[in-house]
Amino acid sequence: MLKITKHAVEKIKEDARKAYPEECCGLLVGKDGVVLEAVRVKNINTERAHDRYEIDPREFLMVEKESAKRGLSVLGIYHSHPDHPAEPSEFDRTRAWPEYLYLIVGVRKGNELTLRCWMLDENTERFREEKIMEE
Repeated sequence: MLKITKHAVEKIKEDARKAYPEECCGLLVGKDGVVLEAVRVKNINTERAHDRYEIDPREFLMVEKESAKRGLSVLGIYHSHPDHPAEPSEFDRTRAWPEYLYLIVGVRKGNELTLRCWMLDENTERFREEKIMEE
């Protein structure tokens, strides 16, 4: 289950709208299993930004270090799917880590938003959907 603050959800929706028609991406930062912040990071996949995202490992590490200083940690990753469902692609699956939650925002025509959360099952190597609970 993904527990997330309303503020973080609104930030993610805003990021997805602004990035459209390209994919946005960011990190879900929190504590005790609750996402408190959504930290947007740059999508460094410039060749296929309309249907792929890639996070700069240095930026990931920087967010991780800054979060740790405040007693927080990276709990997952979010990204958008412009004009596609909020379901993981095969590309998403091959890049996923089992310990992270993946929040995907389906963005239709730049405004209609659908949020779904996924977690990779290490044994089956398939995603399972997780319930989203806003706090």
